[in-house]
Amino acid sequence: MKFKTYQYSKHWTNTQASSGDPTAMDEAKRAKQQLESILSSILLSENLVILTGLGTSLCIKDTANNSIAPTMTDLWEVAQKTTKDFDAILDKVHHPKEPSGEWKQDIETLLSRCQMSIELQDDAIISAFITNTEDMIVKKCSFLGHLPPGSGLPIHESFLRKIARRPTRLQRAKLFTTNYDLCFETASGTAGFVIIDGFSHTNPQEFEGLHFGYDIVRRDPESEVPSYISNVIQLLKLHGSVDWDRIASGQVLRSPSPKKPVIIYPRNGKFESSYNQPYFEMMSRFQAALRLPNTGLLIVGFGFNDAHLVGPLNSALRSNASLRLVAVGPTYETKPPQFIQNLESLIEAGDRRLSVLAAGFEDLVGIIPDLKAPSEEEQHQSRIKKVP
Repeated sequence: MKFKTYQYSKHWTNTQASSGDPTAMDEAKRAKQQLESILSSILLSENLVILTGLGTSLCIKDTANNSIAPTMTDLWEVAQKTTKDFDAILDKVHHPKEPSGEWKQDIETLLSRCQMSIELQDDAIISAFITNTEDMIVKKCSFLGHLPPGSGLPIHESFLRKIARRPTRLQRAKLFTTNYDLCFETASGTAGFVIIDGFSHTNPQEFEGLHFGYDIVRRDPESEVPSYISNVIQLLKLHGSVDWDRIASGQVLRSPSPKKPVIIYPRNGKFESSYNQPYFEMMSRFQAALRLPNTGLLIVGFGFNDAHLVGPLNSALRSNASLRLVAVGPTYETKPPQFIQNLESLIEAGDRRLSVLAAGFEDLVGIIPDLKAPSEEEQHQSRIKKVP
């Protein structure tokens, strides 16, 4: 892992060093300690905001050690294999080609061109392709059913433990994600964490933004004053979820098998879609969270390809002087997106608020310090689960 920050070094600094070079090992040790200090500071911010993308799901592997979460390339390949006359559809919507003459493997551009085509002139074949591809995306993102038996989601569970064990006097951590999958929901269940995600505690569960304003407290008979329980986190899914269903009345319900999934599919128009409900609720809260004073922002596994999210991030960098930011991604050193390049320029100019870490999600989880030891209640629940 390497990181860059004006607080320690304006250049990429390695937090790991091979044995045999005492000087390099001492430097790596100091760098690791500095990084842990920066992460602790972020996690203990008055307002903790986390933004995650596909990179947080790619660490989930099958028995052959292959990632089971689909990438955009995976979605393209599945659409290509399962669609009759695939090339004819691409030709009809004028999908772009590479200089080599091969089709550009970009599922987002393809779906965008297909949507544009049927808006100009209805076409049953293209409409069917859009429907089938969107159904395929939902199925491919519902991958947790293919987990190896007994494997669980240990990296996600550890991540939640480390970010949610904040002092209850601080605001609840807000975890925003562009992922459709159910990794964080599933991990919270097995780790014994409570997620506030905008859905009611009724049956069926209905989405209503006011639920984000609710919290969970414990009322003890010995005390007249209720106390906030620990291990609670807010989860806001910016692009929808594979278990959200929109019914005829327009309401959004949680369903294991949605008939009309509530998802912003990968195509142009994300900006416009994000201002429809329920996405508008999440977007407005995302923008508001970035403007709060004393905010710590942790960005993990995010590609910065969504302009409707990058815009608020850039605005927060300019206007919120108390914002502290750590961005984490495995390719940020070798292939940094424009947003990361901007962060590097600010770091080199002396901006002490910012840090960039070249690492994967699993690497980050390994280096995040524990804010506090597990409570006796957590240890008890862990022991009980191990009893057959």
